[in-house]
Amino acid sequence: MDAALSALKREAALHPERPELCARLLERATHVADAGTLLPLPPDLPSLAFICCSIKPTVEARFRAEVARAFADWPAIELIVLNDARSLAEAYNRGAATTRSDWIIFCHDDIRFLRTDFAARVAHAMQLFDVFGPAGAIRADGPAALWGGPESGRAQVSYPLPDGRIIATLSGIGPAHQSACLLDGLFIAARRTAWQQQPFDAQRFDAFHLYDMDFSLGCHRAGLRVGIAQDLHLLHDSLGNFDERWSDYAERFVSKYNLVVDAPHQNPTQAIALGRIDQIAPLFDAINAA
Repeated sequence: MDAALSALKREAALHPERPELCARLLERATHVADAGTLLPLPPDLPSLAFICCSIKPTVEARFRAEVARAFADWPAIELIVLNDARSLAEAYNRGAATTRSDWIIFCHDDIRFLRTDFAARVAHAMQLFDVFGPAGAIRADGPAALWGGPESGRAQVSYPLPDGRIIATLSGIGPAHQSACLLDGLFIAARRTAWQQQPFDAQRFDAFHLYDMDFSLGCHRAGLRVGIAQDLHLLHDSLGNFDERWSDYAERFVSKYNLVVDAPHQNPTQAIALGRIDQIAPLFDAINAA
């Protein structure tokens, strides 16, 4: 373990108000990252269904190939792609009602799995939580996972740049697996029994915003084990769309849960640009292990 990286991680965790510490942490991690250890798939895996919505045939085809590649050794897996969603909450409820799988993953179609042992990491998180995802918040500070900045937000998510490089973003310092209140909708895994207990609120969130915040916070308040698994490293092609329509649904979310909300954090993440996609998981693994 690199002593300098460990020291930087401790300082960044103690001082989330100092973004330069996270920037230095990311820079140091690029110098000490290695291939790491691959987790094996455990035996007796539960049945699993992926549910996503897609309206672009090329994106859907790529997503299907991603699932087939990353979960090739999962014995009982189902992929449900809906092309006619009236809202994400409506479509996810409709898709979930058609499967008998033990676990359901609700996710975007424009994601890629960045580690060889991604499926094994999912299986490990299933042993810890009832509902989980790679990005979220340990407090409900507002209507977005990173609203409160690095004090409450937790995310290790990457995005492609127009020049071919990858931007790896980091928000917050904490354990690789941590209890949470909010989860970002790019990828949410849930026991089918959790969804049955707390389905998506398709009446109130009847478009494409805030369904994820509502579902995760509702599960948390219902006593389900909601968590963040930061070792589920993803590449996401979208940065999100926080427009006036999003603001309308944000108000619905805040009103539903009677939240007291401050202004959003202006600098919730730090980032570093990498030249190769295979550098991302080792970079974050080095930080998580420090």
